[in-house]
Amino acid sequence: MNIEKTLKVAVITGAAIGIGAATARRLAEAGMVCVLVDRSPEVAQIAADISKKTGLPTYSYVVDLADENQTVNLAQLVQARLGRVDVLVNNAGIHPKHHGGKFTIESIEMLQWQQVLAINLTAPFLLSKAVLPGMRSRGWGRIINLASAGGRTTSPVVSAHYSASKAGIIGFTRTLALEAAPHGITANCVSPGPIETAMSGASSPEAIAAFTATLPMKRYGKPSEVASAIAFLASDEASFITGAILDVAGGRFMP
Repeated sequence: MNIEKTLKVAVITGAAIGIGAATARRLAEAGMVCVLVDRSPEVAQIAADISKKTGLPTYSYVVDLADENQTVNLAQLVQARLGRVDVLVNNAGIHPKHHGGKFTIESIEMLQWQQVLAINLTAPFLLSKAVLPGMRSRGWGRIINLASAGGRTTSPVVSAHYSASKAGIIGFTRTLALEAAPHGITANCVSPGPIETAMSGASSPEAIAAFTATLPMKRYGKPSEVASAIAFLASDEASFITGAILDVAGGRFMP
């Protein structure tokens, strides 16, 4: 099934909850056919709700992005089914917490380190690599990777494996932007600060309260506020923006 050429196809990972679900809703409202990806089966209901609201076909896939084969197969399946991918939002990410707080470097086991990097950094690489040829042939594409303030600066609530993965995604995005720019493809990072999601909620109430007190805006952001930034970078209006890092952090980080 090839989607009409007037409609763009957007793939959003980590789309069952939080920023991913909010982004899928926002892009669908902008008229894009959305493909929602998550390891949770609940992603199917989110897709059904979006389709009912917008009247656009909306798809969902249950995939473990820590598995290289599943990730590569996903990209091939979507492009075979819908004909193309115009927008890729690499949002899926994990940040294991230790009793509600951060892991120290000495307490991180190798398996956990590998899993965090597999989902947060390697999966975006694999998916970007898979969709680039099609974007290049059409002369248009948008790849938006989710970084984090935790990959931009130090944080009392961020562990080393998460920080390393998010710093890595920034470096990867800059190189991707440089290589893709001559072909009408942009690649950018959105770097959220503290946002009201299940991931941030895994911290202890004491840690959240202490961290909130350090924020210039004295509050956590909402997933919809991040989704709006992603939607802008996915639009034609952002056609001359590439290799950028857009901080949506309420003043948490000011480079």
